[in-house]
Order: sequence, then structure tokens, then C-alpha cells
Amino acid sequence: MRTQEQIVEQIENRKGDDILGFETREYLNFLEFEHAKPYLKEGTKPEQWGQPTENSTKNILSIMLDYMPFAWKKAKTCRGISASRSISHYVGWIWMLDDGFEIDADSYCHYGKNLLREICKQYGWNPKQWDMTALE
Repeated sequence: MRTQEQIVEQIENRKGDDILGFETREYLNFLEFEHAKPYLKEGTKPEQWGQPTENSTKNILSIMLDYMPFAWKKAKTCRGISASRSISHYVGWIWMLDDGFEIDADSYCHYGKNLLREICKQYGWNPKQWDMTALE
């Protein structure tokens, strides 16, 4: 799993390309207050920040699977910005897993369906449960 220092480094590396901040916000959720503090509104207190998202394979995969129906809905209904945002979330979560798998967000087409299929295949989820047109 990624360390706090690796997550901060990834935020710094990606913030220039992540114009709307959808991907980098995912990384921020995993940071403890002291590491997140430079990215928070000035004056934010530790109790306002709360606990970071649990950084475990089981938890991240659960988050990804729970989000999949929403991502497919946005892709199937051609919701461009929402579909693109879904892929940004997955780019972040997949990076957090640190399991060697990556998706090429530059190959985004058809509202991200191609990438959602790739993610489903990698993690053993049948995309047909969300999209009957999905190829296996």
C-alpha cells in the first residue's frame, strides 16, 4: 500500500494535469491530517479533518466496486463530465492499490466504457451486470 509520503508526492505530480482535482482529491482522502494540511483551507483543525480513508486493498476494492454502478450509469447515459470524473476516481484508486495495474486515461472513449471494462476484467467483476452490451 502507498505511504503518506508517496501519496503527497503523487498529489504534487498529478495536480498540474488534474485540472478539476477529481483524481487528486481521491489521494487526499487517504492522508492523515499532518500530510493533508497543506492542501486544506487555512485554519482547518485536525478534528474537522477527521480520519483518513482506510488504506487497505480490501477497502479500496470495496469503494471501487460500490462506485461501479454509478460509473456505468454515467457512461451509458453519455454524461461526459460525470463519466470522465468517474474515470479520474478510478485512476486514483487504482494507483492507491499499488498492484501493478494501470489504466491509460488517455485512451478514454465511449464515455469511459472501454476503461470500465478493463477495470472490471482486472478485478474479476462482470461488466454485464451494469452494461448488457459489455464484451467479455
